[in-house]
Amino acid sequence: MVSTTAEGAIGSHEHPRMHWGAVFAGWFIATGMAGLLYLFGLAVGLSAVDPYHAAAEARGLSVGAVVWLILTWAAALWIGSMFASWFEGSNDTEMGVIRGVTVWGVAMTATGLLVASGTTRFLLFATSATLSPVGATAAATAHSTAVAMWTGFIGAALALIASAFGGWTGAHHVARIYHLRTYRPHARL
Repeated sequence: MVSTTAEGAIGSHEHPRMHWGAVFAGWFIATGMAGLLYLFGLAVGLSAVDPYHAAAEARGLSVGAVVWLILTWAAALWIGSMFASWFEGSNDTEMGVIRGVTVWGVAMTATGLLVASGTTRFLLFATSATLSPVGATAAATAHSTAVAMWTGFIGAALALIASAFGGWTGAHHVARIYHLRTYRPHARL
């Protein structure tokens, strides 16, 4: 027998809800983790630079920086999405994936706003000062821009996959997290 509720919904199942507190907490964790890993990458990268052979190392350093940027972005969002699902406390893996994608969406929106703000400031400064880097050609500028765009695209795509998997992992393993906890009864006042 199927029962209906006062709202007219059939059955006793409630539609899953998105709890934004868990999403924003996961995003904050992802942001903190990305910042920590970016600083680590900068420390390692700058420690490896030989100032006397900078031109020879510049190519390898830039490839390493691109790889580190992509991996850091994906790992940070995987961890943030996993925590968002853990904070939610539900073992609904489909909603875990949705939570992970939502953490990714919040991160992409915030990153897009920061990049747009920085680009706008740079363009305003560059046009007012009419700066032209020495040796910069249109072909070199186009190549650098294309590398930056492909890096952003690949990083965002891998971060989307990592976020969805992190949300799924967090929701899938939430039962293992919660059963390990012990709770004391609340003291009555």
